[in-house]
Amino acid sequence: MTEVNLARARIEDGKTDRLRSWFKELHERESEVIETLRHERVYTETAFIHSSGDTAFLYVYMEAEDLGEADEAGDKEEYEIDEEHHEVLRDSLIGDWETLETIGHFTNPSLR
Repeated sequence: MTEVNLARARIEDGKTDRLRSWFKELHERESEVIETLRHERVYTETAFIHSSGDTAFLYVYMEAEDLGEADEAGDKEEYEIDEEHHEVLRDSLIGDWETLETIGHFTNPSLR
């Protein structure tokens, strides 16, 4: 069974467009992204921005067989794109990641 995680971090004022630009670049470099997802054994990684008033948050949803192993593999930064990704996040986010409570996760086994 897969593990899932939804986490959020606050975006520094004035950095929201930088994140949008970075994720657009990630789409353009999809083959590199897929290579790192395979290395990390991550099925899905999806990012969202939510703004409320003057505050914006980056939300990231991940699905993997083992999220701990996925984090460890990503933290090793074996790929240039991982280093760049971490740099953009360090430059754009404030504070620590906050994990939301998972209360349900269902998948269609016939599609896996």
